[in-house]
Amino acid sequence: MERKVTKLENSHVEVLVTVDTDSWKKAQEKAFKKVSANVKVDGFRPGKAPEAMLRKRVDNMKVIDEAINDLLPTLYKDVLDNEDVKPMAQPKVEVTKLSDTDLEVKFTIVVSPEVELGEYKGLKIGKEEPKVTVKDVNAAIEALQKQNATLVVKDGAAELGDTIVMDFVGSVDGVPFEGGAAENHELELGSGQFIPGFEDQCVGLKAGEKKDINVTFPENYTPELKGKAAVFAITCHEVKAKKIPELNDEFVKDLSIPEVNTIDELKAHKEKELLEQKKAEARRAYLGKVVAAIAEKSKISIPDEIIDEQVASRRKDIENRMKQSGLTLDQYLSILGQKEEEFMAKLKEDSKADFTRYLVVDKVGQVENIVVTDEDVDVEMAKIADQYKMKLEDVKKALANQLGEYRYNIRMNRVEDFLFANND
Repeated sequence: MERKVTKLENSHVEVLVTVDTDSWKKAQEKAFKKVSANVKVDGFRPGKAPEAMLRKRVDNMKVIDEAINDLLPTLYKDVLDNEDVKPMAQPKVEVTKLSDTDLEVKFTIVVSPEVELGEYKGLKIGKEEPKVTVKDVNAAIEALQKQNATLVVKDGAAELGDTIVMDFVGSVDGVPFEGGAAENHELELGSGQFIPGFEDQCVGLKAGEKKDINVTFPENYTPELKGKAAVFAITCHEVKAKKIPELNDEFVKDLSIPEVNTIDELKAHKEKELLEQKKAEARRAYLGKVVAAIAEKSKISIPDEIIDEQVASRRKDIENRMKQSGLTLDQYLSILGQKEEEFMAKLKEDSKADFTRYLVVDKVGQVENIVVTDEDVDVEMAKIADQYKMKLEDVKKALANQLGEYRYNIRMNRVEDFLFANND
């Protein structure tokens, strides 16, 4: 099998593969057996007639197509195994020579774009020095108190923020619909869990009261109900209010935070935690500006095929997530108030920006010879094992299938550390 590699413009490589006659003949024989396996000839079981009789009934082009399609994965793998070619998108495949004895295939492969780096050290971007205020700490502790609130039955009417326990039956034109009924359902008023207008109409309810709630399903709801007027007959059993725990040392101890037992210790703990969060956020924002500045001064040309695949992958991911939430992509776009064209344009913009960032960071790593050894990987895995109280062997097994990605992430982090340290 012979290969001829030719570099083309705009990050494309052409690989011409000439298949030796013997391999091509064997591929055709294998394909003929597969195609003829179900061919019927009177007096013989399917596929068991003499070869000469079968060949009269088999379309030779089907045999050729089957043989080529069977060979292509092997040919492409052979290219990747033996040539310095790293594809960044699906290749374009063309048969350039074809006969009973000859097969020549041309792979046009998109490879990683060349990056001519601009200045990447000594940039004056402006690092932010995060600070945590007393107000920040108090707000975080108040949030903790609310998270640990308990519900207690209250007398009187339900208010926004209260939780009601109710039975309900929904109907459209007097006919109950599937999934529209429940018993002893708890609903926090103002949480936005139900159809717009439902929760507002529950304000003022008292235990033991019944009420008909009139709503209209939104246009982005399920096809069977969207846009339809509905009535929910509800019976309120209980009204519960949130009881927020008092801030004292007992509350702090109940949080079970290691080495935090008093209000002052909780404040110090929260201040440190918030500062770490703000530093991480500031670092991400700063590095984003650094990489954007480097990219602006660099020469990078990204082939359309790469961006197209990135866009298609992102769109598919979003569609799958929406499907799990019971929404179609059209319904999702309706919620966002976006048109298909706007959505796709944003996907393309984000994909190009993210891939440009990857190229810039990767190129800095190449220029600065930032590498990750097997020993480096072991050290990072040991940190994970220590953090989660696991055996190192178990961590290695858990990450075995993602080892390449794990190694890549370590390297990218080190390049980012370099950029953070060498710019202002």
